[in-house]
Amino acid sequence: MSDANTPDDLQRLLFQAYDMPYGDAKDALLEQVLRHAEAGAHTELAFHVRMAMVDAYGHGMSPAKLFVPFARCLAEYDRDPGAHESWVAPSLRWKFKTAVGAMTKFPEVPMDRALAALDQMERRYRVEGQSLNAVYGRRHRVAVHIGDLDAAAEWYERWCTTPRDENSDCEGCDPTNRVAWLASQGRDIEAVELAAPVLAGELGCSEQPQLILTELLLPYLRTGQLDEARSAHRRSYRLLRTKPQDLAAIGDHLEFCALSGNQVRGLELLDRHFSWLDRAPSPKDALAFLTCAALLLRTLVDAGNGDTLLCRPAAADRPAAESTARAMHVELTDEALAIAARFDHRNGTDHQTASVHQKLASRPIVDYLPLSAAAAHRVPVERGPAAAAVEIPELTTLELIERAEQATTQHAAAEIRALAQRLAAEPEPGDPSLAGRRASVLAGAALQTTDHDHAESLLRRAAAYFAATGEQDRRQTDLGRLGLLLSRHGDVAEAVGLLRDSLSHLANSPEPQTRAAATLRLSGGMFALFDRGELSEEDAAELPALLDRAAADAAEAGEDILLGNVARHRMYLHQNNTELVDAVAAGQEAVTAYRRAGQAWRVADVAQYLSGIHFDAGDSVAALEMIDEAVRLVDADLPDSVRLIVHARRGALLIHLNRHEEAVSELLTAIAIGIAAGSPQVPYAQWDLAVAYRAVGQLLDAADQAEEAIAGLERAGALEQARTCRFLLVDLHRRLDEDEPALTVLDEIIEFDRATGNLGGESHALVETADLLDVLDRDAEAAERYVLAAEVAERFGDPVRVAYCRYSAALSLHWTGDYAAAITAIAASDEAIAKLAAAHPDTELLTWHTARHNHNAARILRRAQRPDDAFPRADAAAAGFRAIDAGDQATRSDYERAVLLIELNRPTEAEKILTEAVAELTDDHAAKPMLSELLADTRAQLA
Repeated sequence: MSDANTPDDLQRLLFQAYDMPYGDAKDALLEQVLRHAEAGAHTELAFHVRMAMVDAYGHGMSPAKLFVPFARCLAEYDRDPGAHESWVAPSLRWKFKTAVGAMTKFPEVPMDRALAALDQMERRYRVEGQSLNAVYGRRHRVAVHIGDLDAAAEWYERWCTTPRDENSDCEGCDPTNRVAWLASQGRDIEAVELAAPVLAGELGCSEQPQLILTELLLPYLRTGQLDEARSAHRRSYRLLRTKPQDLAAIGDHLEFCALSGNQVRGLELLDRHFSWLDRAPSPKDALAFLTCAALLLRTLVDAGNGDTLLCRPAAADRPAAESTARAMHVELTDEALAIAARFDHRNGTDHQTASVHQKLASRPIVDYLPLSAAAAHRVPVERGPAAAAVEIPELTTLELIERAEQATTQHAAAEIRALAQRLAAEPEPGDPSLAGRRASVLAGAALQTTDHDHAESLLRRAAAYFAATGEQDRRQTDLGRLGLLLSRHGDVAEAVGLLRDSLSHLANSPEPQTRAAATLRLSGGMFALFDRGELSEEDAAELPALLDRAAADAAEAGEDILLGNVARHRMYLHQNNTELVDAVAAGQEAVTAYRRAGQAWRVADVAQYLSGIHFDAGDSVAALEMIDEAVRLVDADLPDSVRLIVHARRGALLIHLNRHEEAVSELLTAIAIGIAAGSPQVPYAQWDLAVAYRAVGQLLDAADQAEEAIAGLERAGALEQARTCRFLLVDLHRRLDEDEPALTVLDEIIEFDRATGNLGGESHALVETADLLDVLDRDAEAAERYVLAAEVAERFGDPVRVAYCRYSAALSLHWTGDYAAAITAIAASDEAIAKLAAAHPDTELLTWHTARHNHNAARILRRAQRPDDAFPRADAAAAGFRAIDAGDQATRSDYERAVLLIELNRPTEAEKILTEAVAELTDDHAAKPMLSELLADTRAQLA
C-alpha cells in the first residue's frame, strides 16, 4: 500500500481486489484497504469493503472470517436502509446464503444459531417480497448436514417447485446441489438427466463446470457412462487443482480414483494436495478430504499394496513423516471420525460419523477405467521369426557363453537377450577368462536397453578380467565398446581415448571384420560427439578417411552387416555436411546390404533415418514412403529404441502432413514402447502427441501430454525445450478456459528467461501475460506487466515491443480509473514512438503502432475530460489506420472523433465524419448499428 490513502486511491485498490481470484492475496488486500478506510473514517468505503470480504472469505480460504463483516454490514443497513444504494439489499440477501452455508462448516457454531440465521433469512426474503426458492435450498442443505433426511426430502421438493428469482444460485450451482442430493439417494439417472442441459449451455460462474462435473463422477460410473466419467474427472480436476478452497471437491476425485481402479492416479493426487489439508478452509472440508483419502488407502490395502510407502508433509509443529498405506489409512480414518464426532455433538445426531463409516465401506464400481487414451493404449505385439526360434536348451555356463558369442557374431539380438537372461541367473565363473566373456555377453544384452550404467559396469568388469588374463584383443574390443557407449552417455575425453587406443591395437588384427568393427566404433563415437556438439574440427576432418578404411576392410571380410554399417555412417557424414542427395544414396546402399543380411531392425532403423533426410530435403512423399517401410518391419523382437523412433518419426511426419488422427495412433504406440523401456525420447513424443491432440480438438489429452512432456524434459535437463513446450501448454490452457494455470505457466517461462538472461524471451512472455490479464479485465496487474515488459524490451533493444507495451500500459491504467497515471503514461508512449520512428522510419510498422498509440491516447484524454487534447490524437489515428488500409481500426477512430466533436460542440463536423464512415461499411458490419445510431442522434441535434 502506498502512502497515498485518499478515498480515490482506496477505491482503485478495492476495484483491483474485485478483479483478483479468490484466495489469500485477495483477502490480504481487502483487509489492508479496510484498515486504511477505517483509519480515515471513510465509512461508506469501509462498508463496501466489508461487503466484498463476505464473498472473498466465503469463496476463499477463510470462511470463518466472514461472520463478523456480514453481521456488521447487516446491522449498518438495518439501522438506515434508505441511506444505502439500491444494490445493497439484494447483495445482502445473496450474502445470507453464504453465511448460512458457512455455519454448517464449523462445529463451533451452535446449531440453534444456524437455524436462527435461516429463520432471519426467510423473514427478510418475505418482507422484501422475494421468492423463497433460495431459502428452501439452504434449509435442504442444513437438513442434509444434520441427517434429517425426511426434512431434507421435503425441503428439496419445495426448493424445486418454488420459482427461481435473482436470489437463486446460478444456473450451474443450483443444479449442482440438486445433483448431489439425487446422487446421495441413489437416483443417478435423474442426477445425470438434470445436469445434461446445464452442461450443454454456457456456465459463466467461477465454480462451474468443475463442481457439477465432480458431483457427476459417481453417477456416471454407476450408470455405466464411463466415457463421461473419465471426461468429467479430467475436465473438473484440471480446474480444481490450483484452488485450495476446493479441498472437499479434491476429495471427491480421490473417491472416484478409489472406486474406478485408479489407485496410482489417486496417490498422485493425494501427494499433490496433502499439504492443503493442514490449512483446510473449514473442518467440514477437512472431513470430506480425510474420508475420501482414507477410502483410497483402504482400496490400496485391499489390493495387497498396504506396504506402499507414503509421506505426509510437515505442518506447524508436526514433522514430515513416512508411513505405509496401511498405517496412514488408520491415521486418516481416526482424524475423520474425530471431526465427524465434533459435528455430531453439535448437531445432536450421529449422521456425520455414520456417513464416514458408510463411505469407507464403499466397494469399487469398476475394476479399472483408463483415464486417457495413452493409459488405454496397448502396443500391438507381433513377434518375429527370431523370437519363435529362440529355444535355449539346458547348457553349461561355457556352452551358454559360446552360443551367445556366436549369436553376437550373427547379430541375433533376440537370441542374445534370451541367452543373457539365462547367464545372468548363473553364478559368475571362477575362471577370470570365462568371467570376462560372461560379462561381455551380458553387456551386449544391456546395450540393447537404456540401462547405460549397467552396460558400462559390465564392460569395465570384462576389460579388467581380460587384462588379468592377458587377452588383449578381447580387452581392447570391450574397451572400444565402452568408448562408444561413453561417447553417447559419458565422459568425452575418456571415450575418445578408449576408441583410439582400441583401434590402434585392433588395426593389427589379421581379421578384416575385427579391423572394420574397431574403425566403425571410432567413427560412430565421432558421430555421437557431433550430436552432443563436442566433435572437434580435427576429428571431423578425419571421418572420410576412417570410413574409406572401414569400407576396404568390410569388403575384404565380405560381410553385408559391415558393409551396411559403413554405408550408414557415410549417410550420417553426408547428412551432417548437408549433402542430402549423397546421404540418400548411402542410406539406400545400407538398406540393400542389411536386407541381404536379413537384418530387419537395421533396415528399419536406416529407413526411419532416411525418412528424416527426405523430409529435410523437402520431399515429404519420399519421407512417408521410407517411414512406412520402416513401420512394416517393426515387430516386438526389434530393440525398443528402434521401435520407438520409427513410430515417433512417423507420427511427427503425419503431423506435418496434417494427418493428425493417424499421428495420434503412431505417437501413442511410440510412448507406450518408450515408457516400458524407460527411454529418454518419451517426452519428445509426448510433445508431438500434444500437438496432434490439439489439432483434432482433444484439448484435455493435449494438455495432459504437454504437462508430462515438460516434466520429462526437465528431468532430462532439456530445459530450453521444456520452456518452448510451455508455450504450447499456455495455448492449451487458454483454449480450455484455464486462465489462472495459463498465467502460472507464463510466470514459469518468465522466471526461466530471467535466470538465463534471455531478455527477448522474458519481454515476450511478459507481454503474453499482460495481454491475458488485459483480456481478464485485471487491468492494474496488466499495466504493471506492460511496464515491466517495456523495461526489459528496452534493455534488449526492441523498440517495437517497447512502443506496444507503453501505449498498452497507458490504456490499462485508464481502465483502472487512474486517469492521472494513464495521462503520465501517454508521455512515456510518445517517447517510445519517437524511438521507434528513429529505428524504423517510414515503415508500415511505424504507422500501425503510432496510430494505435494515438487511438489509445484519445480515449484516455476523452475520459479525463480533455477533449481538446484528445481530438487531434483521434484524428491522427484515423489517418494512420487509413494509410495502411486498416479499415476496422479506422472506423473505431472515426467513432472516437465524432464523439469528441460532439463534446466540443462541433456536431456539423461530427455528422460529416459519421456519414462517410457509415457509407464505407457493409450492412452486416458489426460497427454499423452503433455508428448509425450516433449519426441519427447527431442529425437530430442539428435539426
